[in-house]
Amino acid sequence: MIARALTGIAAVGIVTLLAISWLLSSSPEPVREGLFLVVPWGWARLLAVLLLLAASLGLGAYLYGRATRPGKASQYAFSMATHVFLWTVLLLTFYPVVYLLAVSFNRQNSLAGALPSQGPLLVRSGVLPDPAEFSLVQYQKVLSQTHILSYQWLLLALVVAALMGFLVVNLRRRRAGGLGLEKWSSRLGWSAFLLLAALVVSISPEQFYGVNAAGQRVPASSERTILLYIRNTLLVSGSTGLFAVAICATAGYAFARLRFEGRYRTLLVFVFVQMFPAFMALVAIYYMMSYLDLINTFTGLILAYSGGAIAFASWIFKGYLESISPSLEEAALVDGATRWGAFVRIILPMSVPMLLFIFLLQFIGTYSEFILANTLLVGQENWTVGIGLRNFTVGRFDTQWGALSASAVLGSLPILVLFYAFQDALTGQYTAGGVKG
Repeated sequence: MIARALTGIAAVGIVTLLAISWLLSSSPEPVREGLFLVVPWGWARLLAVLLLLAASLGLGAYLYGRATRPGKASQYAFSMATHVFLWTVLLLTFYPVVYLLAVSFNRQNSLAGALPSQGPLLVRSGVLPDPAEFSLVQYQKVLSQTHILSYQWLLLALVVAALMGFLVVNLRRRRAGGLGLEKWSSRLGWSAFLLLAALVVSISPEQFYGVNAAGQRVPASSERTILLYIRNTLLVSGSTGLFAVAICATAGYAFARLRFEGRYRTLLVFVFVQMFPAFMALVAIYYMMSYLDLINTFTGLILAYSGGAIAFASWIFKGYLESISPSLEEAALVDGATRWGAFVRIILPMSVPMLLFIFLLQFIGTYSEFILANTLLVGQENWTVGIGLRNFTVGRFDTQWGALSASAVLGSLPILVLFYAFQDALTGQYTAGGVKG
């Protein structure tokens, strides 16, 4: 029975591959319309390929299920067809990232020039990068006027070493079951974070300059200071995240554990404040920062960001604390601890995953923010990543797509590093064993 099922599956697969090959090879010559490569009835052919592939996999799963578990054969077929649909959606979701990488590693600085006129259909349409045009010239362009000092190279090497060690330890944890390696993973993650913070703080605007024909230093052009914009964004976003964690930890604890006059009304005010988008207060924020002489300063931008983050972060932390039994704090109070001691020694260690989530939430929210930063920051040396990337699109026909893509890739690296470094804390593993023994 199983042999006949496998033979049927092989026959179905061969017929399906032949049909898909015929559909793809018999398509008419595509026509270039601007930046798009249009295939006549291409959408119908693609839909036919997907349906044929789903039907083939479903029929194969049905035949195999009939040979092994007849009662679940239909479930197998439906599951395989669903997998085809989900993988298609996943590939379409990641396509912008693939296209961004393809443009950043292309010699051309325009989308039209990056698309070849000859070669496979997927390469000509821009779905896949052109291997013949692969180059690092866009990254060299945006980094050409950046001068890293010797001790900063050392810090960067230590960051890379900590990240590599973190990667090796996590791979060994997955193979060995995680025995005895949790502390090393945490230490390496925090070491990479602290070293990266030290590297960011050490970078100054004076390190970004060019040299003219007379050998004199001149300020770097705005499209070649992407590392300065990343440094500014990390300072602002990191400070905002830390400030939000410090405020919401105490405010959320007070709302969750203490009963005081005006508690309910204050919570209602927090909800009321969250009903309005931040840009509605743009004029008031600008007037306040101008009155305090904080225009074009990181302090003013951090305070503006933190004001909108405190209410939402406090609500999140309050809900998290309400899910933790108060008996842990009561046991600490019985043992002689103060309310503050119970908060520091019991609540904060158990709340590391939630506090890291709040930090990353505020970090990402302010990292990609543009409107408020563009309003308060008027000097190029204080621009954030969002404002710096906008500078590449100075005109409709003057957009530097290659440099823009390379800068966007470099700007996304800090978020990827932070997420990967603190993935264990975000999954809640630090809450394990949170009981009084």
